[in-house]
Amino acid sequence: MKTSLTFVLHISLAISSSSSGCFDKSTYYAIDHDVEAIASSIDNEDDLVHFYGGIVRMVSHDFMDYDRNSDTPMGSDGCIDWDHESNLGLWGSIWCDNCDLTKLYHDKYGHISKADFWIAAGNAVIRNLSVDKSLDLIDTFLWGRKDADSCQGQGDRVPTGSGCREIEDVFLDAMGLKWRDAVALLGAHTIGKGHIEFSGHDGYWMPTTAESLVFDKQYYEELMRRPWRARNIGTKEEDFIASTEITHEEPQMMLKTDACLLFDTDNFYPCCTRTNRYFEGQNWCDWEEKLSDLECIRYDTDDSRMEAVKTVIEFLGGPTPNENNGPFYKSFAAAWFKATTNGHENLKTVSSTCW
Repeated sequence: MKTSLTFVLHISLAISSSSSGCFDKSTYYAIDHDVEAIASSIDNEDDLVHFYGGIVRMVSHDFMDYDRNSDTPMGSDGCIDWDHESNLGLWGSIWCDNCDLTKLYHDKYGHISKADFWIAAGNAVIRNLSVDKSLDLIDTFLWGRKDADSCQGQGDRVPTGSGCREIEDVFLDAMGLKWRDAVALLGAHTIGKGHIEFSGHDGYWMPTTAESLVFDKQYYEELMRRPWRARNIGTKEEDFIASTEITHEEPQMMLKTDACLLFDTDNFYPCCTRTNRYFEGQNWCDWEEKLSDLECIRYDTDDSRMEAVKTVIEFLGGPTPNENNGPFYKSFAAAWFKATTNGHENLKTVSSTCW
């Protein structure tokens, strides 16, 4: 990744522990432009996927530690336990003393909190990668968060991808969200990738790096249509894979947290989601080891997780193929707003101007 980008404005080198001043539309879109400028200096798609996906991951890890039932609720407060295994890979490549995004913050935006800056940067990623740059979140962006000086235990609250019990514990019980919100937020997996050295999960959620640079509903299409077979069975990195060394240049994966939106992988694993698919005369489910006799189980119609199943189907936008991202975009914007404002009072809207 290139790191030669130089920023000419040097306003403050100090990180503010509280928000101050004014946050207007010109500031919001300046952050958008500057994030895209950093991205344009990155010279290969794999590093670009890591950069874009890493920003959204950082924002998400900052808000997924919110617990409305705790005396220390946390939430979007500009504080992450960088050394915790849940957050590995963020410090040193996305946020660090010599990282372009960090230098941008110190050089130009130190008058606002890190929490506000991170969310604005995440919004920039989402807008720039959405189809026709159509998902602009400025109308739901609020600012005025204060950065926390410490966040002990933050990493323990971040889900690891083990299944839907985590979704219920973190998104529903602790964060106070609905299944629709959780399914929408997981759709952000359409960008980014898993790094084996950080999370233990290796691969992209999308079939190619190019498709991993588009923020759209393809995550739900991939989840629905491919035969996902269990991988890393018996380890803490249990997940699913749909690719082979013949069909894909890089592994294509789903976490158990993804697959459980359609299948009861919490109670039945290992398994394969579609046991009637074949490639070159071989059952897809038997590529590395025999799983064709272990089809993943769907939820009963009265199971509370059927709300997740119905939401996935809705986010497909109708009979496929189609280009209708509307249901996903609308629900993602609402869920992102809830998640990034959880626990905060007296946040302010973006001003038309600060003059």
